[in-house]
Formats: sequence, C-alpha cells, structure tokens
Amino acid sequence: MEIKLNRLYREIAETVHAMIPEEWEKFYFYAQISEAGGGTYFFYNNFRNKENYKYSVEIPFKYEVNEEEFERKEDSLYKLSKELRDVFKDNQQELWYSFTMSLEHSGEFNMHFDYTNWLETEYSFSDQMIIWKHKYLGEVPINENDKALINKYDNEFPNNPI
Repeated sequence: MEIKLNRLYREIAETVHAMIPEEWEKFYFYAQISEAGGGTYFFYNNFRNKENYKYSVEIPFKYEVNEEEFERKEDSLYKLSKELRDVFKDNQQELWYSFTMSLEHSGEFNMHFDYTNWLETEYSFSDQMIIWKHKYLGEVPINENDKALINKYDNEFPNNPI
C-alpha cells in the first residue's frame, strides 16, 4: 500500500508542477472524491510574492498554455486522486472525503486527509473553499458573511478537519 501511495503522491506532485507556468515556491493541491464524482484544484505562489496564491483554474486565461494539454492534466489529477482513494478502499482503510497535499520547492511535503462527509452538512462547496483557503492559504475573510461562516465552522468543527 505504501509503495502505491508514494507513487501516486509523486505523480500528483509532478503533474501539478508541470501545470504551473512559472517558478513556484509552494503549492496546495485539493481533491474531493466520492462514489458520485468529485473535483480537484490547486493554488500556488512564487518566490517574488509569497502571500499571493494563484488559482489553477485561472492559468489558461492568464498564461499562454495549451488549453487541451492543461485539461488533460486536470483530468489526470482527478484520475490519480480517484486511484489514491481506491488504494485506501482496496486495503480496507477508512475512506477520506478529501485531501490536501502541500509541497514546497525545497521538497517539504505534507498530506492531510479529511474524513468529514461535507455533502451531509449544510456547508456548500463555496463555503468549503472559503474555509479551506482560510486554513491553508491564510486568507482572512473581509465580508461579514464569510467571517460568520469561519466562526460557525470553528464552533462546529473545533478540530478543523477540512
């Protein structure tokens, strides 16, 4: 199991690296996978502006990249993430709902698995993204609704599972 997981971690990291059109300092990759489907995205920063994270879905619009190739790599990230979940399933491990991978240019690597079934909560995908960006990217909500959302999440989920 460990060999398969390490291979998948490496392939995901290499795919994200190949999709980033500039030198990067750190990236956070997020995958949400269930029996019904799922999705992936990532954010990255660069050495010049470490506080400003760029969103993967904006890359084809802001940079001259081959859109078809970019979409193939996006599909590959989903398939690799699904395969990662299948490794857990095939080895009778508890199935996670989502995971976040972080990788620094220096090689420091972290994985966080979230076992909360967010589909069974009142938190929308947009809510989850706001919470996720707050936790991982350090984004501080500006508007009152987002502040209230973070406070509600912190009260309901004090162990911060996302």
